[in-house]
Amino acid sequence: MNTVICISGCTATGKSRVAKELAEIRPAVIINADSIQVYRCMAILSSRPTSKDFGGLENSLYGHIECGVDYSVGKWLEDVEVAIRNAHRKEKTPIIVGGTGLYFSALLNGLSFIPPVSKKTRQNSEYLRKTSPKTLLHDLKVNDNETYINIDQQNIVRVQRAWEVLIDTGYGLSYWQKQKSVPILGKYNNRNFIISCDQSILQENISNRSREMFEQKVDIEVKQILDSNFHASFYHPAHKAIGFFEVCEYLRGNITLEQAIDSIVIKTRQYAKKQRTWFRNQMSEWQVIEITKDFNLTKASQLIDKSVFT
Repeated sequence: MNTVICISGCTATGKSRVAKELAEIRPAVIINADSIQVYRCMAILSSRPTSKDFGGLENSLYGHIECGVDYSVGKWLEDVEVAIRNAHRKEKTPIIVGGTGLYFSALLNGLSFIPPVSKKTRQNSEYLRKTSPKTLLHDLKVNDNETYINIDQQNIVRVQRAWEVLIDTGYGLSYWQKQKSVPILGKYNNRNFIISCDQSILQENISNRSREMFEQKVDIEVKQILDSNFHASFYHPAHKAIGFFEVCEYLRGNITLEQAIDSIVIKTRQYAKKQRTWFRNQMSEWQVIEITKDFNLTKASQLIDKSVFT
């Protein structure tokens, strides 16, 4: 047995539910491919499936990282390779599910080798980000024009990261991105699926999820993160989690509960749109399964099972 099933899709499409129902059809291990759901302290913020959601099914790489620990794509690749081997050793099918496109890209295409940057360079980049962010872009334009042209210049985190790599290694990010490792899934029979759904269903799912976060006490979860002071780092994963900023503002009394929910809904919809664009451009060969009122998540899991095992 060397089959691996990959299931992706934008947020709130129900891909984790599909993975669960698929795992109920035949022995499997559900493996997380969401970069926020790996963190133990952000169960509600990341909409991480609970033990009840999985119904006792074996799963891996959910909430296994402490909030203060740096966790990279490279480390996830190491962990997921072990999880795949363990699943096969138990004669179970690994089902890798999540919405982080970069994880799947690295899994299928290999990961670019980018050396870690020094603490001093990180400190310098933090200082420039706060005092003169245009300097970061200027240095890229002059010394690494290929990265400068292709990078999202409005995304200060990516600009800062590219600057750090350039300064610390003497080579631009564009150079290092071409130095790729051997893809992990190259030695497996992998089948890849994207779960999609029509706009009305997606918007309803996003609205329901945003409200449920507060019913599940996301404000308490965020307060615990704030009290831990892990978030003080600009690189802390909480800053990437949709809803973190809004819940903070709600806790400070700057916005109402309804304003927080509305803002989270809007940001989640925007994120879903970005994900769809990524999947369309980067994962065009994946089989798309459309969820509609007449074709639900259960039928989607049955279709995947039939497609893979018959």
